[in-house]
Amino acid sequence: MKKISGRVKTGKKQAQKFLSLEPYQEKIEDKTGFRPFPGTLNLQVRPEEREKFTEEMEADRIEGFNYEGKDYGGLELYKVELSGFEAALLDIDRADHGDEIVEVIASEKLRAELGLEDGDEVKIDG
Repeated sequence: MKKISGRVKTGKKQAQKFLSLEPYQEKIEDKTGFRPFPGTLNLQVRPEEREKFTEEMEADRIEGFNYEGKDYGGLELYKVELSGFEAALLDIDRADHGDEIVEVIASEKLRAELGLEDGDEVKIDG
């Protein structure tokens, strides 16, 4: 089983808005079996480790779509596990950060459920 570790980092709260939209909720649930909490856990990682972690994993693609007159970008979704929680790592087409940040979703708010604070180290199993 592949592993990657990263440090918790506060994001820009953009994912909250997008993951609240019904089309993302439905499409992610269809691919993962869970409805995502509307927000991501951002982890700072080494870009080369991120690439190595995902290069042989199978990704589920969610294509971009138009909803209520606005275009929304697509993403690649990698099923992972984080501290016993079924989760998914997102590779977002229109991300406003570099490859040093990975965004993880789950049905629960991982930061609260695991008592995480900025700087805490977290391991992801793929």
